[in-house]
Amino acid sequence: MAAMWYPIIGLLLLMLPLGPSSAIKFPLIGNVYPDGHFYATLQIGKPLKPYFLDIDTGSNLTWLECEHPDHGCKGCNQRTPHPYYKPAAHNLMVRCDSWICAQLRKDQPGSPQCPNSDPHRCHYDIQYVSGRSKGDLANDMIFINRRDDMNYVFGCGYEQEEPLEQPSPPAVDGILGLGRGSVGFVAQLKAQKKIVRNVIGHCLSIHGNGNLYIGDFRLPPGDVTWAPMSTSLPYYSPGPATLLYDEQPIRGSPAFTTVFDSGATYTYMPGQIYNGLVSKVQDTLHKSSLKEVKDRALPQCWKGKMPFRSVDDVKNEFKSLSLKITHARGTSNLDIPPENYLIVTKDGNACLAILDGSSDRVLRHLILIGDAMMQDLFVIYDNEVNRIGWVRAQCDRMQDLESGIIDSRL
Repeated sequence: MAAMWYPIIGLLLLMLPLGPSSAIKFPLIGNVYPDGHFYATLQIGKPLKPYFLDIDTGSNLTWLECEHPDHGCKGCNQRTPHPYYKPAAHNLMVRCDSWICAQLRKDQPGSPQCPNSDPHRCHYDIQYVSGRSKGDLANDMIFINRRDDMNYVFGCGYEQEEPLEQPSPPAVDGILGLGRGSVGFVAQLKAQKKIVRNVIGHCLSIHGNGNLYIGDFRLPPGDVTWAPMSTSLPYYSPGPATLLYDEQPIRGSPAFTTVFDSGATYTYMPGQIYNGLVSKVQDTLHKSSLKEVKDRALPQCWKGKMPFRSVDDVKNEFKSLSLKITHARGTSNLDIPPENYLIVTKDGNACLAILDGSSDRVLRHLILIGDAMMQDLFVIYDNEVNRIGWVRAQCDRMQDLESGIIDSRL
């Protein structure tokens, strides 16, 4: 008899007015190597269609590779898992004098000013560490969980530039912008009262996949290390840091601003630190059986007597790193075991998942922490009180962090 009421109760629940969600969970698919990204699936447009979006805490604007009615899709990825987003003309009528376009120019310095010839569209031009994206803002429906949707402003990316040395772009449909700006995905969710708190958490498993949490989720078990976020930078930065190798500072290396960026696969360091680190690692391995080898995956690699199957086979040959971060409330340490700065390639070599950023005008001044260094680390970006936190976690075994959490799984 009770079973007869289930459909009726479900219908009544759907008819109830919906308040803000406490938290939303997006399952993540991907890995550091060989994919080089972690993506969430979002449903966008009318009718709703799925898109795989690379989660990026270093970017404010969400954008899709887009078949623009006037520009087509120049230089777009031929390996996108879904057809390009195709907006109708009315979807692109985000005026250049609108508040959201003004916020875009504030969040993304360098975006074009309003041209007299095309005041009805808001243009953007974003330069990344590797690549560039140009497009117009679009306004369309997005399905954010199993019960609700909303109008959402994002980029119709009609022109993409990828570096020549990149063998192939990642197999995703675009970028999910999780940065601190007002045009970011989470900021728009809060502005439309879909969540109550602008807080982001992600847990990237060293074995692949993971979860992204947004809103008022419960913190994972363990002692979270907190540091205030810098208010003078547009990035998620806890402040300047020095690198320690085997608990010893690298000689001659000053402190550099540290940034957490889930859109970067590997960690970038200024040349002074990178060169000192490579020298320390080489000294450590001088008496080991590992030999330097060239590998297409990364610049600094080593081979053993037999091909390695995983980092577990080789991690004991290396020492731990740590970042000593200085901020207004003192210091915080981010411990980095070898499995967070090494990968094993398809050829069975162990490679340093840290790159020299000295050739880039921005990266030469930053320690940019990428996905490899954040594996099995639950990272929390709390934009409500401007703090960032981290705690060790087994990300492939994480339980829901709130009983009322809404799973966005399709």
